[in-house]
Amino acid sequence: MTLTQERNAATGPAQTPAGSRAKPAGRRWALLALLMAALILWPLIKLEARVAEDLSGAVDRLLGYRDLGRVYLNTVIIAVGSTIVAVVAGTGLAWCITRVPPRWYKVMSVLPVVPLLMPSVASVQGWSYLLSPRTGIINQYLREWGVGSGDSGPLDVYSMTGIILMAGTILTSFVFMFVSASLRQRGAELEAAAAACGASPWRTFRTVTLPMMRPALVYSTAIVLLLALGQFTVPLLLGTPDRIDVVSTAVYKVSADYPVDYALGGALAFPLLVIGLGVILIQRRALRDERRYVSVSARTRQVGLKTSGWALVPIVTYLVVAVVLPLVALVSVSLSPFWSGRITPSTFTLDNWAAVWGNQNTVDAITTTLTALLLTLVAVLPLSYLVSVALLRRTRVPGVIRLPIDVLASIALCMPVSLLGFAFLFTYSEPPFTLYGTTAMVVVAYVTLTIPFAIRPQLSALTAIGPEYSEASRVSGAGSLSTAWRITFPLIRSGLGVSAALITIIVAHEFTVSLMVTSPTRRVIGSLLYDETVSGTAPNVAVLSLLMLAVTLVGIGISWLIAGGNTVDKI
Repeated sequence: MTLTQERNAATGPAQTPAGSRAKPAGRRWALLALLMAALILWPLIKLEARVAEDLSGAVDRLLGYRDLGRVYLNTVIIAVGSTIVAVVAGTGLAWCITRVPPRWYKVMSVLPVVPLLMPSVASVQGWSYLLSPRTGIINQYLREWGVGSGDSGPLDVYSMTGIILMAGTILTSFVFMFVSASLRQRGAELEAAAAACGASPWRTFRTVTLPMMRPALVYSTAIVLLLALGQFTVPLLLGTPDRIDVVSTAVYKVSADYPVDYALGGALAFPLLVIGLGVILIQRRALRDERRYVSVSARTRQVGLKTSGWALVPIVTYLVVAVVLPLVALVSVSLSPFWSGRITPSTFTLDNWAAVWGNQNTVDAITTTLTALLLTLVAVLPLSYLVSVALLRRTRVPGVIRLPIDVLASIALCMPVSLLGFAFLFTYSEPPFTLYGTTAMVVVAYVTLTIPFAIRPQLSALTAIGPEYSEASRVSGAGSLSTAWRITFPLIRSGLGVSAALITIIVAHEFTVSLMVTSPTRRVIGSLLYDETVSGTAPNVAVLSLLMLAVTLVGIGISWLIAGGNTVDKI
């Protein structure tokens, strides 16, 4: 027997089963792609098909929509304005982090991320108590100090300027995360060289640091612009008094009418869908050659840079504006027997807390929220793990399957949340899946929304650990499930914790989709909060806002247990 025949005899039996297993494995990955398509694409396709069925009528009703031009103009103004505020503030904070004294670095690097734990609806409510023209705490103090006149103003949060600043403040943390991560990965040699040549800190930032941050700036600007285009909470709560409508609020009003005009709602939101896809394409073109921005260094970011205590001021100021002031306002209002715009500690009482907590609607809403959160975690973490494994280049997934999974994993990021919520309402309110009024509908919506955010941390963790440990486990005879449970999961525990934290933040803060997919008999805390805002009292609204924050902290505690350590500074 020749050497070749001996080799074939030795390897042949092992190759045949592997080849026979290739097709079943490919079919399993295809099933994953189909599941992703069913969750993300099917509601959108079904809604747009409804628009196509009644295209002429939908266009006629769209053109006859009241103040249609103003709605689209408001959407663009708020999106662009809040994006500028967020990009400037987030980039400035990330740069300040590199200049803080070393003993403060660890604490200061976490503070700009803390506002992510504050539900946006709670922040908006808090600032409405601070800057309401007549009863705002700050406005009343300003009038006492001689700033402004009469019984209103001088500041008005219920205005276009107020909406832009509030939305920009909320989005600042997102920009900070991307830009700060980019700065941490780069050394300080180029900035130190510029300083050694006599360049001022501002010139160094403008001519050296800023160009090197272009990938992070382009990516964060695109993501924040997409989020700003779909802004709902801030325009709804602050724009309603002055009738400042955007596309998201217009779609919500269509969903609140009966019978719901799904064709009109889909037509209203369609331009945002087109803009979202356009932003993603522009982003990819702007970063088509990332090698121009590579700067590899083993030195820490702060080595060679001049630090200053003044760098602490913007960071602390942002935390005060984004968290401390609205939180103080909410606590004060929640403890007041009624709200008059004055903080009077002598009248503080827990009666409002007792009344809200004693209401069965509150208990049911919190129970539904926590149940939906736990079910979403149970569904999304394994699903996003499978998607992450499929996206790894070393995984033997056919290219024709990997590409659709990759696209589906990202497409929800460029979809306006109001459009997704409207599509969920249409898809799951009629056969074959009549889920309206059930917790299942809430869970399906939350799962779809959170999948894209849960994938990236796990994909990064899987990429970092390499394939050697998993291969050794399989060679030792362990199956795929055993290898994942005993080897892979412990190694990517941090990534799983970050994914869980992101899922928790999104679900606990969710307001847009919650208003559309919940019913009067099945509400989450976000929809209950809006009902109380419309028809309730200010102290009760403040209590519910703080309870929403408490739910967020409970979820973060769960993610902390999953990760085995702090997850906030890793988000």
